[in-house]
Amino acid sequence: MKEIWDNRHRKSIGRYNRITEFANFCFLNYLKGKQGKLLDLACGKGADSVFLHENGFTVTAIDYSSEAINQFNYIQRKKGVFITSLVRDIQEKLPFETDSFDYVFSRIGLGYFDDKTTKKIFSEIKRVLKSEGLLMFQVKSVNDRVYGSGKELEKDVYELSGYIRHFFSEDYARKLLKDFNIIYLEEKKLDNGNAYLDVIAEKK
Repeated sequence: MKEIWDNRHRKSIGRYNRITEFANFCFLNYLKGKQGKLLDLACGKGADSVFLHENGFTVTAIDYSSEAINQFNYIQRKKGVFITSLVRDIQEKLPFETDSFDYVFSRIGLGYFDDKTTKKIFSEIKRVLKSEGLLMFQVKSVNDRVYGSGKELEKDVYELSGYIRHFFSEDYARKLLKDFNIIYLEEKKLDNGNAYLDVIAEKK
């Protein structure tokens, strides 16, 4: 999968790097006027990381793709900012101490793993997040237009175009968040058939 993501980022240099609607939603509704340490998991080229950094957060950004991080660092140099950016596989133990972050943010990046790995990742998120810290994430919904495409690996998990796609139901998200207070959980359906689950949850 690493080579697939490196190639995707390599072919899209200078494109698809804009602040996402989800990051803007999180900022306007849950982060505006606040500060703290924020972990951006699967940051890609870093548009959301830069946006959150510029709005007062101390951001640490992680992505599996070294190509994505290289482009992110180039963008940082052009903008004259410094954000800690690491090439890491979030399937592995996160390289941070317990209770390190006030916020964990991830757009789409948590939806590429089987059930066992997903549960492990959420356990690590809980570990590095402070008590009453916010977890904000967006994943593809089971009502997405490509749900069911490709090779089925397990319930709601498919191999599609060379990589795994895990589609979340509301019930599955709630089970993952048993150690969190769910503040916001809504499905967003777009006219093009894409469907997302947007979640904001506070660590108990």
